[in-house]
Amino acid sequence: MSSNDWAEVKASEICRSVSVTHSFDKDHLIFLNTGDIARGKFFHRDYSEVKLMPGQAKKSIRKNDILFSEIRPANGRYAMVDFDADDYLVSTKLMVIRANEKVLPKYLYFFLTSNETTAWLQHLAESRSGTFPQITFDHVADLDVGLPPIQTQQRIVDFISALDDKIELNRQTNAALEAIAQAIFKEWFVDFTFPGATGEMVESELGLIPQGWRVKPLDKIAEFLNGLALQKYPPDEDEEYLPVIKIRELRNGVTASSDKASKNIPEKFIIDDGDLIFSWSGSLVVTFWIGGKGALNQHLFKVTSDNYPLWFCYFWLLHHLDEFQRIVEDKTTTMGHIKRGHLSEALCLVPEQITEMHSVINPIVDRMILLQQETLAIARLRDALLPKLMNGEIEV
Repeated sequence: MSSNDWAEVKASEICRSVSVTHSFDKDHLIFLNTGDIARGKFFHRDYSEVKLMPGQAKKSIRKNDILFSEIRPANGRYAMVDFDADDYLVSTKLMVIRANEKVLPKYLYFFLTSNETTAWLQHLAESRSGTFPQITFDHVADLDVGLPPIQTQQRIVDFISALDDKIELNRQTNAALEAIAQAIFKEWFVDFTFPGATGEMVESELGLIPQGWRVKPLDKIAEFLNGLALQKYPPDEDEEYLPVIKIRELRNGVTASSDKASKNIPEKFIIDDGDLIFSWSGSLVVTFWIGGKGALNQHLFKVTSDNYPLWFCYFWLLHHLDEFQRIVEDKTTTMGHIKRGHLSEALCLVPEQITEMHSVINPIVDRMILLQQETLAIARLRDALLPKLMNGEIEV
């Protein structure tokens, strides 16, 4: 430690695992399982009938408790309870970790959810025998924690929380921009209140459409390049590499656990910021990539077009995504996926006014991408500073 007033303690000295069985004094409560939280987010706050809840719905929680999944720590199934939780109960698969007076709950939470801690806990989980990579509170209790005075803990908490608040604000702004762009797209291509609308309509295979507009399938407005089986392209020892971009990376970004591929793959399979990516197998995702250079894995399409702007392709993919998802979910014996034939069946409207539309919607999409890049940069800064703050290497 860099300062004499810091201590290094075992986590068992500053927190404990709590397993209080809920009183079940109401017919309806809010139940949280491992899948209902992720990286600080609660996905629902819905009441359910107690009599219909699964057997693992047992534990009570309270404000300032930390919820942490015992299974696969690297998946980020954790959250801090920052609200009154009298009506909540959680699964026995979630550790309920409660700080004592020596540590601020948020400081402990930042320590437990740092990349370094979760990576180590994942390593421990994978080292044990069992059906799933799993930890117990004993693994948490044995962690070494850098512990400064409460005032210093508060400064660290305030600093990291400010970065988290900026990340969340950016995400909310991005969601608002996305909603605006979606609303504009609907006005133009569903309600036909587009720039320069004349009201003249003609028959088409999609019903009445504005005169001069054409109907084209998705695979005629864009090219869909499938990725490579990148396990066949490992980097040579000491060679620079590209992170392999799979569905997981589309959702969570590149991490230390991302696979690696040789940089000497064909150029067309290398993706970079602003590229439009569509995962066509299993969990369907359409997104603009903002994680830097990477190698495109199989089950992902890189979507490009020589004739139409990427926002046009993006919103038509989103327009058809619900139908694609139904196709995927209809598969019963194998993992569902989209075939190229489905792209040929997904029809789009191509307007005459594409230039005027581009001037309206492209700045919104550009702003969305810039905000995502800024958010990623702040998140990387946060993750880089957190361990240095928590071992006293730098001060705030």
